[in-house]
Amino acid sequence: MRDLTEVESIGVEGEELAVRRAFGASSVVERLSLRRGSRTLELVLDIDWHERQKLLKLAFPLDVHTDHAASEIQFGHLRRPIHTNTSWDAARFETVAHRWVHVAEPDFGVAIVNDSTYGHDFRREQRDERGGTITTARLSLLRAALFPDPEQDQGRHSLRIGLVIGAEVADAIREGTGSISRSAACRARGPSRRSSRSTRARA
Repeated sequence: MRDLTEVESIGVEGEELAVRRAFGASSVVERLSLRRGSRTLELVLDIDWHERQKLLKLAFPLDVHTDHAASEIQFGHLRRPIHTNTSWDAARFETVAHRWVHVAEPDFGVAIVNDSTYGHDFRREQRDERGGTITTARLSLLRAALFPDPEQDQGRHSLRIGLVIGAEVADAIREGTGSISRSAACRARGPSRRSSRSTRARA
């Protein structure tokens, strides 16, 4: 496992902050924006993926102390434990969710919403010298297995993700539904910088 910490460039493009990275035979442009009055940091990832036997994840280290995460599933949502108290817990690689996941303390929560990613995992980690724990939420974005499809996820993808601060489950539901609507509207308008490159990633 390797963290992508190097960047080729960081700059403001219109109303977005654009971060460009290159790794292996692939590249990604991360476009971040925050609308006025919104609690949702929006990310659009334009990825050109040409890896083999690798998995690309997006990680959010969240200063939230919890032992459960809520995930949207068909016809509702459920709460799953994220601790590793048993060997079965430690061996769990990832869990499935639809449009959103949510972690929370008694008085503060964070949601992550998306339009095309279904694999997630959560880890509790030690907070630096201050002590206590934080929660790292990761989304599985793209894969490059050799079997059964040696061309799995190869090529260009445009993924939309939102980080919702101070969110309750109701906020996660609303923002998750909105991310799908905005993505569908973008594709419906016809070819553009984003929609023409859009390919849904499947976990």
